[in-house]
Amino acid sequence: MFAGQLNKGFRGSLVLIILIFAVSQILNYLALNPLEQEYYPNLFYNYFTHAISGKLLINLINFAFIALALVLVNQITAAQEIVEKQNYFPVFLFLLLSVVGANPVQISSQIFTNVFVLYAIYKLLATYRKEEVLKQIFEAAFWISVSAFITISSIISVPLFFVILLVLRPFHWREWVIALLGFFVPIFIYESMAYLSDFNQWYILDATALYFRSLKVPSFSEYFIPLSAALFLLLFISILHNLMRGFGTTVKKQRMKAILLWFLFFSTFGFFSGGANSSSIILTYAFPLSFFIGDFLFRLKQLKITNTILVLLVLCALVVFAGRLGMI
Repeated sequence: MFAGQLNKGFRGSLVLIILIFAVSQILNYLALNPLEQEYYPNLFYNYFTHAISGKLLINLINFAFIALALVLVNQITAAQEIVEKQNYFPVFLFLLLSVVGANPVQISSQIFTNVFVLYAIYKLLATYRKEEVLKQIFEAAFWISVSAFITISSIISVPLFFVILLVLRPFHWREWVIALLGFFVPIFIYESMAYLSDFNQWYILDATALYFRSLKVPSFSEYFIPLSAALFLLLFISILHNLMRGFGTTVKKQRMKAILLWFLFFSTFGFFSGGANSSSIILTYAFPLSFFIGDFLFRLKQLKITNTILVLLVLCALVVFAGRLGMI
């Protein structure tokens, strides 16, 4: 069933990925109830989301960025040794979590942010054991800084960036200076525009302070509870499985898994951020969840068990879609 296709790499999984993507887009377009409302405390994103109101256009934009994120996850899977190259469970799971988290009547800010953060991570991972990587480090820092203007919760990616850099590479002061410069350039461009227009200066500092002051317990929709519970249980089992079996047979795999653990840790701030809800939390954790759980499912020897778990996850996702369609 699902497992047999996802064990065959890109060619074996392509039809299944396209099918899930197309069906989910249709279901989202037909949705009558969004279940949750997005909260936008972000300057540029506020303007952008209110400027676009057509349901068809909103869904096209959301799924276009989901497609971009899928391409990046696929590139990370193919180019880096986080999991085996034939393992397409992470791509499938990332797609499933992304389409479930996509709001049918509003542009989902976290979907936008995921694209920039994934691109930055892709650039950083490519620096492992490479020389002359200042350009990649600058680009990664630049796009993480840009993502903070879209969704301020992405500010947690700044310390994560330096942790990843320490995990992947020995300390070189030039690389850290270039990284700081990459973070500073988007802020400088914005502040220059804000100064000339005399509008909302020092936005990133004020928004960051507000973000950490507004940390609280998130709100959960009952439609997302089965999926959230299943993901939490599978993540716990996956990490336990890694601890017992080891994080990989090579140093690179071990370092990549360590990066995923750090990603989980820093995502905790997004979990408690003001305005967080079920869909935004799932989208925030989508990247590390898909790789940890995907690796665990790939290592299972019995396809029946793997298929049963995948079917349960799909059924949990269908509960969300059924709620949006007004069926339950």
